[in-house]
Amino acid sequence: MIITKDTRMAWALARDDGMRSQHEIIVARLEQGCDINPGAKGGAGAGLLADYARVHSCIEAMSAPERHVGDALNCRGVLSDGSHKKATIQAALAVSQLAAQRMPGFHRWSPARQQMLYWVALAAIERQWVLLYDIPEKTDFKGREEGRTLSEPWKIGKWIRGKHGQSLDLKNWGKQWSDAWVLLQEVIQELDFSGIETLNSRCYIQNSWRKAG
Repeated sequence: MIITKDTRMAWALARDDGMRSQHEIIVARLEQGCDINPGAKGGAGAGLLADYARVHSCIEAMSAPERHVGDALNCRGVLSDGSHKKATIQAALAVSQLAAQRMPGFHRWSPARQQMLYWVALAAIERQWVLLYDIPEKTDFKGREEGRTLSEPWKIGKWIRGKHGQSLDLKNWGKQWSDAWVLLQEVIQELDFSGIETLNSRCYIQNSWRKAG
């Protein structure tokens, strides 16, 4: 079997934990960037294990930040809710720590603001997922934006409050958070790019090896 040439899809299929039941459904919905409803155990992950074992091994060999960010961005609806939540938490911790190291004045932040960087990192990961899969904004019955795309500060604050119960002070967004928001997304993009480039090389090598055989 020649594995998919779509590197992100290869990542997702290699990480499938057996909670989904039909390969075709997984592929179709990954192409659309949509969530996948849970199926029966022992599904695509079990069936594709042999073909994607090398891809999985390549992912496991990556640095933890690359692996966690990749799982968070590529495996929504493929990993179980618990596994995906754990990966996203680990990704946000890594991203917030790496971003903090690049902020000259971070040590002068208040402890509460320093802790908030983690929650903002979670929102930044969500924002990158939205951009990656071109997720559209949702509107309510009056046609008002609900904030799904996290494209404005009020949407970010609403998402953090609604999803995680944390209150982000938006009064001084430009001064307190705008630079950090950009930096967090840059770190996510760097880790994502690095992981995808590594896996892209592995997928190319594996397909070439199979063709030669």
